[in-house]
Amino acid sequence: MKRENDTGAEIKPVQRNGITVRIRRTEKNGFERFIVDYRNQGQRKLVWHSSLAEARATANEAIDKITEGQGEVLNLKSADAHIFTRSRAILNGGDGETKIDLGIDEAVRIAADCLRLLGGRATPQEVCRDWLKQHAIELPKITVAHAVEELKKLEKADGQSADRMKQFSAHLVPFGVALNQQVHTITPKLIADYLGALAFKERTKANHRDTIGYFNRWLIQRGYLPKGTDWLEGVREYSKRKLGEIEVLSADEMRRLIKAADERILPLIVIGGFAGLRHEEIKRLNWQDIDLDEGFIEVKAANAKTGTRRAVPMKPNLKAFLRPLAKPSGKVVTVENTTKQLLKAETETGDELKRNALRHTYISARLGPLV
Repeated sequence: MKRENDTGAEIKPVQRNGITVRIRRTEKNGFERFIVDYRNQGQRKLVWHSSLAEARATANEAIDKITEGQGEVLNLKSADAHIFTRSRAILNGGDGETKIDLGIDEAVRIAADCLRLLGGRATPQEVCRDWLKQHAIELPKITVAHAVEELKKLEKADGQSADRMKQFSAHLVPFGVALNQQVHTITPKLIADYLGALAFKERTKANHRDTIGYFNRWLIQRGYLPKGTDWLEGVREYSKRKLGEIEVLSADEMRRLIKAADERILPLIVIGGFAGLRHEEIKRLNWQDIDLDEGFIEVKAANAKTGTRRAVPMKPNLKAFLRPLAKPSGKVVTVENTTKQLLKAETETGDELKRNALRHTYISARLGPLV
């Protein structure tokens, strides 16, 4: 690689105070020459020198004259000269003000970028004052790993389900190991790079993204991050949709499955098939969450996959199935290994096993009961 002073190598322009003067290398009569290239009074001016040092000196003199407003290099009208001088004075600052060490063109570019981003919704000054206000209080410092342990401890004390706690451990503990730095230093780019590097399918990455978003909001509530901090801003949203054919149960298949089911697993089948709750959500239900008189199932936020409470209406056929099974309290589904019991019931029907068929059946036939 040639250095700048090697024959034929490109010479960096001289830049100062937002002004650029170019120096070109050439050859004349067998000797190396350097040309200082700039404009004077709207016309191009070329100054030849036998050495690079002389050329640089001429370039710096030209910049000095432009900065001082001398007409030998730059011919400004009176109004333009006043604007130039005033702009330079603003950047230099008055008594007690910090000097801004930027060229006028660079300062204008930054201001223009801010105005374009804001689009008239606020002024740069208003945004700066708001940012300073939000960051005026020194926030407590904590690393990601320590914050994860604190979240797990508090959420467990708050009665989060065992499944939810497993989710925190599975998603956030590796996150804390990979990005074990103070939480206020985490950026959306770090999050995007972390999720992108996970060796999981898109659906699993989406679940990790959701949990990290919950962690972000929890940190704001705990005062570890300033309000408005969004780790997921601009971070890719992964699809949770499973590719492949949606499998549903026919009315006859549903009848056979209900008939073959053990009473301990029957609530899971009918709630999944006739109310559309997810398998894990049904496992977390208590009988107190089911109001047979009003006809609603309450899915608490702690039990919902989305972390949001919702009330699910029950159709008459679902209420008819649940009334003989209902108890004053306790778990709706009492078997530990629900998947095993469900597969056992499906096997006894002689039908082909279908993954997630209960929820898909409800969604596909929600306009009317199946039985």
